[in-house]
Amino acid sequence: MLAPKPLVGLRLGPFLGVFLGLFGGGLFGGLRPSLAPRAALGAEHGPKYYFQLRGVEATVPMDGGLRAFVADALREELASRSEWASDVGATKDLDALTAELKRRKLSGFDLVVKVTGLKKEAQPPKAGGHLQHLVVSVRLAVLGTTLPGEKIAFGGDGEATYETDVAESRIGREGDALVEDAIRDALKQAADEAVVKLALPKSEPLNESKRKRKKT
Repeated sequence: MLAPKPLVGLRLGPFLGVFLGLFGGGLFGGLRPSLAPRAALGAEHGPKYYFQLRGVEATVPMDGGLRAFVADALREELASRSEWASDVGATKDLDALTAELKRRKLSGFDLVVKVTGLKKEAQPPKAGGHLQHLVVSVRLAVLGTTLPGEKIAFGGDGEATYETDVAESRIGREGDALVEDAIRDALKQAADEAVVKLALPKSEPLNESKRKRKKT
């Protein structure tokens, strides 16, 4: 079996600012992105955000085992980031949790993962070949609402496609492994995008700015 090839070119746009922030000094001289690089977001001062995962939703068929994998993969991804915390030692009581978040100066969010695309397709062998061409794709979003308050706070999108050539007898096993790899990749993209959005200055609601202009 040939090594799977992730089609990384599909999702460069939302993270160009992060790339420039990390490597721009050496490659692009004086170019400075307006989006903060991931390494600078909370890395020096500990966690900034607290999350609770409320669930995994899907508009495509997904069994319970795969939903559980998505949930575990997101927890693992956020746990690897210094800006996120998932355990503050508080009880499940909302008032106690809110007080603890305030004491630690953490912004709290309820998270939901929405899987909107999941395909696993085995294509016939290429001319002269005997291996099936396996293509797997995943599309999802991570949505966050404020805790407390339940106001929409941010969303991050992720999409990944992997392909490989594999013997017909191994399509099921290899396909499942590629789906998991694609899910991890898509979740990482969504988390990157969410962190960048959270780091941006808070904009004033449009109706509020209009109201102030009328008063003057």
